[in-house]
Amino acid sequence: MKLLISEHKWFYIPYLCLIFAFGFVIVQYSKWDIHFWFNQHYSTFGDYFFKYLTYLGDGAFLPLFVGIMALIRFRFALLLVLVFLLSGLAVQLLKHFAFSDISRPAEMIKAGIQLHLVPGVKMYSYNSFPSGHSATAFGVLISFAFVFKQGWAKMLMLIFACLIAYSRVYLSQHYLIDIMAGSFIGVITAHICYLYMSKLNMPWLDKNLFTITKSPK
Repeated sequence: MKLLISEHKWFYIPYLCLIFAFGFVIVQYSKWDIHFWFNQHYSTFGDYFFKYLTYLGDGAFLPLFVGIMALIRFRFALLLVLVFLLSGLAVQLLKHFAFSDISRPAEMIKAGIQLHLVPGVKMYSYNSFPSGHSATAFGVLISFAFVFKQGWAKMLMLIFACLIAYSRVYLSQHYLIDIMAGSFIGVITAHICYLYMSKLNMPWLDKNLFTITKSPK
Protein backbone atom coordinates (compact mmCIF):
# COMPACT_ATOMS: atom_id res chain seq x y z
CA MET A 1 0.00 0.00 0.00
CA LYS A 2 2.84 2.40 0.86
CA LEU A 3 4.44 1.60 -2.50
CA LEU A 4 1.20 2.40 -4.33
CA ILE A 5 0.89 5.76 -2.58
CA SER A 6 4.55 6.53 -3.29
CA GLU A 7 4.21 5.68 -6.98
CA HIS A 8 1.18 7.92 -7.35
CA LYS A 9 2.13 10.68 -4.94
CA TRP A 10 1.32 13.33 -7.57
CA PHE A 11 -2.34 12.44 -7.05
CA TYR A 12 -2.40 11.41 -3.41
CA ILE A 13 -0.39 14.23 -1.82
CA PRO A 14 -2.31 17.15 -3.42
CA TYR A 15 -5.57 15.32 -2.73
CA LEU A 16 -4.76 14.85 0.96
CA CYS A 17 -3.75 18.52 1.19
CA LEU A 18 -7.15 19.49 -0.19
CA ILE A 19 -8.92 17.16 2.24
CA PHE A 20 -7.13 18.69 5.23
CA ALA A 21 -7.66 22.27 3.99
CA PHE A 22 -11.36 21.88 3.33
CA GLY A 23 -11.73 19.75 6.46
CA PHE A 24 -10.45 22.72 8.46
CA VAL A 25 -13.01 24.98 6.77
CA ILE A 26 -15.83 22.54 7.53
CA VAL A 27 -14.86 22.44 11.20
CA GLN A 28 -14.78 26.24 11.42
CA TYR A 29 -17.99 27.10 9.58
CA SER A 30 -21.45 25.63 9.07
CA LYS A 31 -22.17 23.85 5.80
CA TRP A 32 -24.82 26.46 5.02
CA ASP A 33 -22.39 29.37 5.43
CA ILE A 34 -19.81 27.58 3.30
CA HIS A 35 -22.31 26.84 0.57
CA PHE A 36 -23.66 30.39 0.55
CA TRP A 37 -20.12 31.73 0.14
CA PHE A 38 -19.44 29.44 -2.83
CA ASN A 39 -22.85 30.19 -4.30
CA GLN A 40 -22.13 33.92 -4.49
CA HIS A 41 -19.16 33.32 -6.79
CA TYR A 42 -20.80 32.59 -10.12
CA SER A 43 -20.57 33.76 -13.70
CA THR A 44 -22.23 33.20 -17.04
CA PHE A 45 -19.31 31.05 -18.11
CA GLY A 46 -19.46 29.07 -14.87
CA ASP A 47 -23.17 28.43 -15.30
CA TYR A 48 -22.60 26.96 -18.75
CA PHE A 49 -19.34 25.15 -17.96
CA PHE A 50 -20.41 23.38 -14.77
CA LYS A 51 -23.91 22.62 -16.05
CA TYR A 52 -22.42 20.29 -18.66
CA LEU A 53 -19.20 19.23 -16.93
CA THR A 54 -21.23 17.61 -14.15
CA TYR A 55 -22.46 14.93 -16.57
CA LEU A 56 -18.99 13.39 -16.51
CA GLY A 57 -19.75 12.22 -12.99
CA ASP A 58 -23.09 10.52 -13.53
CA GLY A 59 -21.81 7.35 -15.22
CA ALA A 60 -23.14 8.15 -18.69
CA PHE A 61 -19.59 8.32 -20.04
CA LEU A 62 -18.45 5.13 -18.31
CA PRO A 63 -18.65 2.99 -21.52
CA LEU A 64 -16.34 5.49 -23.24
CA PHE A 65 -13.85 5.41 -20.36
CA VAL A 66 -13.98 1.61 -20.20
CA GLY A 67 -13.37 1.47 -23.96
CA ILE A 68 -10.31 3.70 -23.62
CA MET A 69 -8.94 1.49 -20.85
CA ALA A 70 -9.61 -1.63 -22.95
CA LEU A 71 -7.28 -0.18 -25.58
CA ILE A 72 -4.54 -0.27 -22.94
CA ARG A 73 -5.34 -3.41 -20.92
CA PHE A 74 -8.50 -5.32 -20.10
CA ARG A 75 -7.26 -5.30 -16.51
CA PHE A 76 -7.72 -1.53 -16.37
CA ALA A 77 -11.11 -1.69 -18.08
CA LEU A 78 -12.35 -4.17 -15.50
CA LEU A 79 -10.87 -1.98 -12.78
CA LEU A 80 -13.07 0.91 -13.90
CA VAL A 81 -16.19 -1.25 -13.91
CA LEU A 82 -15.47 -2.54 -10.40
CA VAL A 83 -14.75 0.94 -9.05
CA PHE A 84 -17.94 2.34 -10.56
CA LEU A 85 -20.12 -0.47 -9.21
CA LEU A 86 -18.64 -0.64 -5.71
CA SER A 87 -18.40 3.11 -5.14
CA GLY A 88 -21.93 3.53 -6.48
CA LEU A 89 -23.22 0.81 -4.16
CA ALA A 90 -21.52 2.41 -1.16
CA VAL A 91 -22.95 5.83 -2.01
CA GLN A 92 -26.49 4.57 -2.52
CA LEU A 93 -26.46 2.60 0.73
CA LEU A 94 -25.33 5.67 2.64
CA LYS A 95 -27.77 7.99 0.83
CA HIS A 96 -30.87 5.89 1.29
CA PHE A 97 -30.27 4.09 4.58
CA ALA A 98 -27.80 5.98 6.75
CA PHE A 99 -28.38 9.62 5.71
CA SER A 100 -31.71 9.60 3.91
CA ASP A 101 -33.05 12.63 5.79
CA ILE A 102 -30.22 15.02 4.93
CA SER A 103 -31.53 17.82 2.70
CA ARG A 104 -29.79 19.38 -0.26
CA PRO A 105 -28.74 23.04 -0.62
CA ALA A 106 -31.87 23.97 -2.60
CA GLU A 107 -33.84 23.53 0.62
CA MET A 108 -32.07 26.65 1.92
CA ILE A 109 -34.43 28.67 -0.27
CA LYS A 110 -37.36 27.57 1.89
CA ALA A 111 -35.58 29.20 4.82
CA GLY A 112 -35.52 32.51 2.96
CA ILE A 113 -31.93 32.28 1.72
CA GLN A 114 -31.49 33.51 -1.83
CA LEU A 115 -29.33 31.18 -3.91
CA HIS A 116 -28.09 31.50 -7.45
CA LEU A 117 -29.56 28.57 -9.38
CA VAL A 118 -28.47 27.65 -12.89
CA PRO A 119 -31.39 27.65 -15.36
CA GLY A 120 -32.26 24.25 -16.79
CA VAL A 121 -30.80 22.25 -13.89
CA LYS A 122 -33.28 19.99 -12.10
CA MET A 123 -33.02 20.56 -8.37
CA TYR A 124 -33.29 17.81 -5.76
CA SER A 125 -34.29 18.09 -2.12
CA TYR A 126 -32.95 15.08 -0.22
CA ASN A 127 -30.30 12.31 -0.19
CA SER A 128 -27.55 14.90 -0.20
CA PHE A 129 -24.82 12.95 1.60
CA PRO A 130 -22.56 11.73 0.08
CA SER A 131 -22.17 12.92 -3.52
CA GLY A 132 -22.38 10.11 -6.05
CA HIS A 133 -21.00 12.25 -8.88
CA SER A 134 -17.91 13.01 -6.78
CA ALA A 135 -17.41 9.34 -5.93
CA THR A 136 -17.61 8.40 -9.62
CA ALA A 137 -15.35 11.24 -10.74
CA PHE A 138 -12.61 10.49 -8.23
CA GLY A 139 -12.93 6.73 -8.60
CA VAL A 140 -12.67 6.81 -12.38
CA LEU A 141 -10.00 9.50 -12.64
CA ILE A 142 -7.69 8.07 -9.99
CA SER A 143 -7.96 4.79 -11.90
CA PHE A 144 -6.63 6.66 -14.93
CA ALA A 145 -3.96 8.21 -12.71
CA PHE A 146 -2.83 4.69 -11.76
CA VAL A 147 -2.25 3.98 -15.46
CA PHE A 148 -0.36 7.16 -16.34
CA LYS A 149 3.34 7.29 -15.54
CA GLN A 150 3.85 11.05 -15.75
CA GLY A 151 3.34 13.14 -12.63
CA TRP A 152 1.68 15.96 -14.57
CA ALA A 153 -0.88 13.53 -15.99
CA LYS A 154 -1.77 12.31 -12.50
CA MET A 155 -2.24 15.88 -11.31
CA LEU A 156 -4.37 16.62 -14.36
CA MET A 157 -6.67 13.75 -13.40
CA LEU A 158 -6.96 15.23 -9.91
CA ILE A 159 -7.84 18.65 -11.31
CA PHE A 160 -10.56 17.17 -13.54
CA ALA A 161 -11.95 15.18 -10.61
CA CYS A 162 -12.02 18.29 -8.41
CA LEU A 163 -13.79 20.33 -11.10
CA ILE A 164 -16.46 17.66 -11.57
CA ALA A 165 -16.98 17.40 -7.82
CA TYR A 166 -17.11 21.20 -7.46
CA SER A 167 -19.76 21.33 -10.18
CA ARG A 168 -22.13 19.71 -7.66
CA VAL A 169 -21.58 22.58 -5.24
CA TYR A 170 -21.76 25.20 -7.98
CA LEU A 171 -25.11 23.81 -9.14
CA SER A 172 -26.38 23.68 -5.51
CA GLN A 173 -26.86 19.93 -5.67
CA HIS A 174 -24.50 19.20 -2.78
CA TYR A 175 -22.65 20.78 0.11
CA LEU A 176 -18.87 20.83 0.37
CA ILE A 177 -18.90 18.03 2.94
CA ASP A 178 -20.96 15.88 0.54
CA ILE A 179 -18.42 16.08 -2.27
CA MET A 180 -15.52 15.52 0.13
CA ALA A 181 -17.14 12.33 1.40
CA GLY A 182 -17.92 11.23 -2.15
CA SER A 183 -14.36 11.84 -3.26
CA PHE A 184 -13.05 9.82 -0.33
CA ILE A 185 -15.31 6.89 -1.23
CA GLY A 186 -14.10 7.04 -4.84
CA VAL A 187 -10.41 7.17 -3.89
CA ILE A 188 -10.63 4.38 -1.30
CA THR A 189 -12.65 2.15 -3.63
CA ALA A 190 -10.23 2.69 -6.51
CA HIS A 191 -7.25 2.02 -4.23
CA ILE A 192 -8.69 -1.28 -2.98
CA CYS A 193 -9.84 -2.41 -6.43
CA TYR A 194 -6.45 -1.58 -7.96
CA LEU A 195 -4.64 -3.67 -5.36
CA TYR A 196 -7.06 -6.52 -6.01
CA MET A 197 -6.80 -6.33 -9.80
CA SER A 198 -3.00 -6.16 -9.64
CA LYS A 199 -2.93 -9.56 -7.95
CA LEU A 200 -5.24 -11.32 -10.40
CA ASN A 201 -3.11 -13.75 -12.41
CA MET A 202 -5.15 -14.14 -15.58
CA PRO A 203 -3.21 -13.76 -18.86
CA TRP A 204 -6.17 -12.35 -20.80
CA LEU A 205 -6.33 -9.37 -18.43
CA ASP A 206 -3.02 -8.09 -19.82
CA LYS A 207 -4.25 -8.17 -23.39
CA ASN A 208 -6.12 -5.32 -25.07
CA LEU A 209 -8.47 -4.67 -27.96
CA PHE A 210 -5.55 -4.29 -30.36
CA THR A 211 -4.21 -7.69 -29.33
CA ILE A 212 -7.42 -9.62 -29.89
CA THR A 213 -8.27 -7.84 -33.16
CA LYS A 214 -4.83 -8.30 -34.71
CA SER A 215 -4.99 -10.63 -37.68
CA PRO A 216 -2.94 -13.84 -37.22
CA LYS A 217 0.03 -14.21 -39.53
